[in-house]
Amino acid sequence: MTQNNSDPASSEGTPVLVAVGEGLLEVGVRDDLPSDYLGRGFGGDVANVAVMAARMGTRARLLTRLGADAPGRLLLDFWRRAHLDVEWIAVDPSAPTGMYVNAVRQGGHAFGYYRSGSAATRLSAADMDKRLLDGAGALHVSGISLAISGSAAQAAERAAELARDSGVAVTFCVNHRRMLRPDTDRNLAFARAADIVILSSEDARAVLGTDRPDRVRAALGEGPQEIVLTDGPAGAVVLTGGEIHRVAAPPVVVVDTAGAGDALAGAYLAGRLAGTAPPDALELAVIAGALSCRWPGCARSYPSAQEIARVRAGASPDVEPSYGESA
Repeated sequence: MTQNNSDPASSEGTPVLVAVGEGLLEVGVRDDLPSDYLGRGFGGDVANVAVMAARMGTRARLLTRLGADAPGRLLLDFWRRAHLDVEWIAVDPSAPTGMYVNAVRQGGHAFGYYRSGSAATRLSAADMDKRLLDGAGALHVSGISLAISGSAAQAAERAAELARDSGVAVTFCVNHRRMLRPDTDRNLAFARAADIVILSSEDARAVLGTDRPDRVRAALGEGPQEIVLTDGPAGAVVLTGGEIHRVAAPPVVVVDTAGAGDALAGAYLAGRLAGTAPPDALELAVIAGALSCRWPGCARSYPSAQEIARVRAGASPDVEPSYGESA
């Protein structure tokens, strides 16, 4: 099936991906650049998923809260340029926008988060309205959406209730983060009730005690119709219809892996909303995740639909990426 391009006008009438959770401003530091270098980036897992979906040509809507501050304004401006529907983003003058530091070092990166008491943690069930799901094909939530605060978890759960009442698919990225002290039972219940579950091998081992695809399938039960299990540079598998489909990742020169899993998730969900079969959607998604590693930062590093198509057609993945803030 033909994949949508990144022109927002071309996606009119297609199902909307609705994401509920947090956005974060990124401050990037690198060991291989001068000591006065500071990079500006844009993150938050569900926000990243929405940006990647929009780059694939999918209409994407984000519900979150931002502070009335410079980080909030930078995020909102970036999301608008990325063609997200930002109508449901509330500005809270009494709380700051969350931030994180992405310190890229030889052999990996380290995150430092500053989100305690952030505006996004004040999301609540009162923020939910059925109109949020107008035109929606899927509601996307993550384990971080459930973990940043009790009220945010209630917001995500209420959104899922409304989605099911409206016949909208629920998708869930497990994104288990120990530092947030997640309620594993709550997250597992959400995953088992979701239609599509995306998790890394690390997530699977932490939450399910195994990363073997057959055992992951058994542990999540019969609720999820599709399970995407990612494994970094090894690629990913999708379990659906009693079958397991594997996709290897293309080799790239890795600069920063931050946000690669979100890129994969966003491209996969965009493909599925466009009617692409799970194995083909996963192929696009794995390419998207790999290409995102060529530049530092999260959403700013995401490739376009055209870049992904070129690599799928056999082009080298290490051609000059279309890096920048525009989608």
